Amino acid sequence: MGSQHRNLIILGILLGLWGLIFAFRTPAKPPARTEVRSASTTPRTPGVLGPAQGGGLPRLKKELLNAPRPPYPPEVHNIFGTPPPPPRPAQAAVTPPPSSALAPPDPFQEEAKRLRYVGFLQAGEKTMAFIVRGAEVHTIEVGATLLERFRIQTVTEEAVLLSSVSGDKQVRLPLSPDAGATPRR
Repeated sequence: MGSQHRNLIILGILLGLWGLIFAFRTPAKPPARTEVRSASTTPRTPGVLGPAQGGGLPRLKKELLNAPRPPYPPEVHNIFGTPPPPPRPAQAAVTPPPSSALAPPDPFQEEAKRLRYVGFLQAGEKTMAFIVRGAEVHTIEVGATLLERFRIQTVTEEAVLLSSVSGDKQVRLPLSPDAGATPRR
């Protein structure tokens, strides 16, 4: 209780001193404005301060008030209206891409898009990958064939490398982001 009583006394003294200072202070007068005149005979440009003027107020350039404003472009009417349609592309850009874009999609790649790599199991020398297709879960060893179309080449923690049975095409399946999720019931 002693320290609280002491703090209250100090607070009272400080408030009293502040009150005395506030009561007996004299209001500050604004500094007197002195105008320094230049003895030089250089012509003065309106609105431009000379070195001897020392920061006076700039002069208003009245001739700029009546200057004509540049016209707005004709396409600027209402900023809240609908935007103008995008410009039409040049004729060269409309030409169709080479025949490679018109080629049918690769069935190997399309079938691989339906597969998801969800994990692996390493038991001794054998490494097995867990690959999901729809509701089916396939457990396949390295070197084995999946769906008679894909051969498992390598299995790592991050991805599995699949190739076609003939070996001419390959696709890499990364580990599925929801592989560690809890199963739905």
